[in-house]
Amino acid sequence: MRTAARASAREPESVASAGVSLWGRLVDSHDLMQIEVRRRLASSCTMPRFDLLANLEREDGQTPAALSRRMRVTAGNLTGLVDRAERDGLVERRPDPGDRRLSRVFLTPRGRELVQALIPQHAAHVSELLSLLEAAERRELRRLLGRLRESLVARTLQHPTRTRPRRARNPREKR
Repeated sequence: MRTAARASAREPESVASAGVSLWGRLVDSHDLMQIEVRRRLASSCTMPRFDLLANLEREDGQTPAALSRRMRVTAGNLTGLVDRAERDGLVERRPDPGDRRLSRVFLTPRGRELVQALIPQHAAHVSELLSLLEAAERRELRRLLGRLRESLVARTLQHPTRTRPRRARNPREKR
């Protein structure tokens, strides 16, 4: 009886440990794949630049705020990234015709040519890395990760939280 009580008391810890272990494996796998893909694209483009160009290839003319959210980078990092890509003739900023306060980022012909050449290379690199798993394993992993993502999206929609901290208020500022 005493052993069963200890085992059940330990169960939540082992479930938590398994969860943390799984989390660690997901993060490690992502990081290792990212390192390898970054290495393979290095002669043509940095990963942040590729991410910017690929996002614009999917939907050209996004606002910097939308790009920042999609790319999961700060506005400051995105500004520097867009500045350098604009300097290199890959993107251009244009004023939003409906709102003078906004600008939109567009691929230039040179940027479009580059990203259209890189997307198949990127896909081939990722496919090669994933080919370490059998086809059935890749399908099962895709299915399980899709199920996890759907559950997380549903949970996020049920319990929305702010993703950015609120601006600190000036104590002299009236409410």
